[in-house]
Amino acid sequence: MNALVLPILIPLLAAPSIALVGGRIAAWLIALLAMTGGLAATLYCFSLGDGSSALGGWQGPLGISLELDGANRPILLLIMSAALISLLCLPPKALPQLGPPRTALFYALFCLCVCGLAGIAATGDAFNVFVFLEISSLSTYALVAAGPRRGALRAAFQYLMLGTLGGSFVLLGVGLLYMATGSLNMADIAARLAGSPLPQAVLAGAAFLLLGFALKSALFPLHQWLPGVYAEAPGAVSAFLAASGTKVSIYALTRFGFGVLGAGWLGAHHVDALLMILACAGMLFGSLAAIQQQRLSLLLAWSSVAQVGYIVLGLALLSPAGVTAAWLYLMIHAIAKGGLFIACAALVDDRIESLRGLGRRDPLTAVCLSLGAASLLGVPLTAGFVGKWILIQAAWADGAILGIVALAISSLLAVLYTGRIVLPIWQAPTQEQAPALPAAHLRLPMLLVAAASLLFGLWPQPLLQLSLGAAQALFAP
Repeated sequence: MNALVLPILIPLLAAPSIALVGGRIAAWLIALLAMTGGLAATLYCFSLGDGSSALGGWQGPLGISLELDGANRPILLLIMSAALISLLCLPPKALPQLGPPRTALFYALFCLCVCGLAGIAATGDAFNVFVFLEISSLSTYALVAAGPRRGALRAAFQYLMLGTLGGSFVLLGVGLLYMATGSLNMADIAARLAGSPLPQAVLAGAAFLLLGFALKSALFPLHQWLPGVYAEAPGAVSAFLAASGTKVSIYALTRFGFGVLGAGWLGAHHVDALLMILACAGMLFGSLAAIQQQRLSLLLAWSSVAQVGYIVLGLALLSPAGVTAAWLYLMIHAIAKGGLFIACAALVDDRIESLRGLGRRDPLTAVCLSLGAASLLGVPLTAGFVGKWILIQAAWADGAILGIVALAISSLLAVLYTGRIVLPIWQAPTQEQAPALPAAHLRLPMLLVAAASLLFGLWPQPLLQLSLGAAQALFAP
């Protein structure tokens, strides 16, 4: 399984190469080549099956290991697929606000962000989760600051402050678990926890870790950074972060929660009840906030707060069925929200009122926005319907009535904010406007993601198999 290092190594090596070569077109092409290579390497690793790779030949728990199993397999696939599709939407002409030197640095930072996210997903070492988290976070701050509006700097600074706080919590948690167990290997920590002479250190370390990853995941009420970041970053960067950034943090929270601490420990310390309350509050608060927005990008950003709540609802059940539902909804939301942000990037004006008559001016973007909104709402025959149905089934089997009620109310509120997107699109424009077509570099990615939302609504088995594999890996004895 030495090939498992390639999805991390390829984007890592591409970053300095881009900085050295420079040039807007050359930088973009190198980044595209790196993402293509990273996706190919990921698929090749999948073909080898699950396994572990000891870097430098040092076996765990002394050495640093990379792991591939059912839990991180969907996450790695999401990262690489989202990175490649987002880069297709980010040719140099899509970044007119950046000069030639800054454009090359932008692509280098994008590669570093992918490297960091892939490292979080693949590593089996707790401290290296923090290291890769910082690599991805530092590059993300700069990517957000490259947004075309002045508000991008404010959003990046706010994310820097809160992201640094979240990273500090993670580092404290890792340090306390090391003090309690004497190991940094996640599998070894899990084996030593029960016999630790410092149970209070374990409790404090777990609290810091869950708090840090909850902040990075934008779980209510630690979501304050997300709306500004998604609304002010370059459109394709928002699509990439919506499809993979928060998803990787949710994976890390789940990996530590289920894979290291264990479902039994979480239940004994009432973490499930806490997660259930925060998930339900996030569903309702995010949906209510989305209804009030006047910009499409902000509406989509606030709805993401609600959908993080959907995912965490599945995790709060502490059952294989709940984790299966959470992983399925995680992937479906990544597809739907990534596609919506790509379509949003095709708009000259993202104000809700400017959507009126879009179906006549720009039919392709109108159809893609409508399909994405339908999947977000959970309309039958879309992937979102499958995700919500499996989540409701898992919650019903567990008797989580509070979660079902909150999900139902949030879905009703989603009718209102998705209606604010879809209805104006297909109404007649208030005044004659020249027909428009989306930029050429956005047409193919928009179509691919919209088609995926429809395809997985009709044929969800591949995503279901990946989700079942994740649950099996996280609940393996």
